[in-house]
Amino acid sequence: MAHAGTKGGARRAPSTLPRRPEEAAGLAPPLGFRRPGPDRTAQAAAPPARTRRRLPGRGGAGPAGRRGKREGDPGARRSRRRAVEGTGMGGMGALLRPAAWKLNQRRDISSWLARWFPKTPAKSVVAQKTPIKVELVAGKTYRWCVCGRSKKQPFCDGSHFFQHTGLSPLKFKVQETRTVALCTCKATQKPPYCDGTHRSERVQKAEVGSPL
Repeated sequence: MAHAGTKGGARRAPSTLPRRPEEAAGLAPPLGFRRPGPDRTAQAAAPPARTRRRLPGRGGAGPAGRRGKREGDPGARRSRRRAVEGTGMGGMGALLRPAAWKLNQRRDISSWLARWFPKTPAKSVVAQKTPIKVELVAGKTYRWCVCGRSKKQPFCDGSHFFQHTGLSPLKFKVQETRTVALCTCKATQKPPYCDGTHRSERVQKAEVGSPL
């Protein structure tokens, strides 16, 4: 007669081994049980989760952030001390600094304006002791030199501005084309035209480049 469990046996007898306490209590799966694996198809279809990249120095990701969060960091202690001082008397200095800076800026602008545009203009100097005859075109704007320092007499070349004279050239036009005598001694009473003042003893005795 064939024994149970052999090849010739009719059927394998059920195991009579005692079950584990966890299995008997229903807390553990029986021996030989395989848990179902994750659904690979669902994972492939799902979009990947977006991760937020942390920059160094912002938060705790970078070394600067970790340094800032350490209690014994000297930089962190200095930052906290400055914040505390800003709420006390030290904050008053921080409030006054912008006002002082604005005041200094205004002084610099005022000194610059006083240098390039003086309130008291300089005196005109004698450029020449004889007038210059020039043919003027009708409708054209001319700028007659007032300061006497121009190198393009009798017209202005900008020397009044670069030499800080505080003077401005005289702009004029003519109604018709004609030849006129323009003053160069800067003592005429009918600027920009010559009125004969250059013949006076005062102009003739004056040196070229000096004021009258």
